Order: sequence, then C-alpha cells, then structure tokens
Amino acid sequence: MDEEVLETIRGSYAALNHGDVGGALAALHRDAIWTESAELPGGDEFRGRGAIEEFLGSFLEQWDVFHQRVESTLQRGDKVLDNIRMTAVGRESGAGVNARYAHLWTVREGRGAEVDAFYDPDRALRELEAEAEFEA
Repeated sequence: MDEEVLETIRGSYAALNHGDVGGALAALHRDAIWTESAELPGGDEFRGRGAIEEFLGSFLEQWDVFHQRVESTLQRGDKVLDNIRMTAVGRESGAGVNARYAHLWTVREGRGAEVDAFYDPDRALRELEAEAEFEA
C-alpha cells in the first residue's frame, strides 16, 4: 500500500476535526461499509456513503469541541489500523471526553471499503493480527 493511501485516510480524520464530513467521505470507497462498535453510542452498521454521511454528521452534532489524533498506524496487506485519541466536549452536557479507540480499515481501489470501529484498541490489534495470520 502506498503512502498516498495512508495520507488519504489520515486526511479523513483532519477533515472531521474541521467538521467537514464530505472531506472525510473522500477517503471511502463508493460502496463502503462502516461498522461502529456496539460499545459506542450509535453503534451500528452503515452501508454506502449516504448512510455513513448521515451517521458522521449526527455524531459530530453531539460535540461542541471535537478533535481526533491518530497516535499510531499499522498496515498489513490491505488493512490499516489507526489508534486514535479523541478529545471532545459534549454540546448539551458540557462534559469533557478523552478516549482512545481504533479504526480498522480494509482498503480497496485506494479507498476505505470497510471501516470497523473498536472501543478497545487491543481488540482491533488482535483482529488485524488474526486476519494477517489467516492470509499468510
């Protein structure tokens, strides 16, 4: 996988930090599937850019302040694992959030075809390693 693909994925997080859902969607394949962890609010499966756009838009509306930082990236074959730190302030509650989670991307044609969100970054790493072992 070339660096351009990894930059496109990183750019999706930067776009969301600026409230630019459309910019974030540019990293996704037209037929993308986004699976949000059931352990996180709004956890569900979203199929296609339209459904993902709606999910991300409503997710961002919950926050007065929202920032994600990719702390580390691992790449194995067509998989990219981003470990993320989110700091945010709830729009209605004013509560501060400082959380770690992970996204496991499956890349097809240079874009994210599947994004699986994990509340537990260690579980995401185990998933990546299991898939890499299976393919070997």
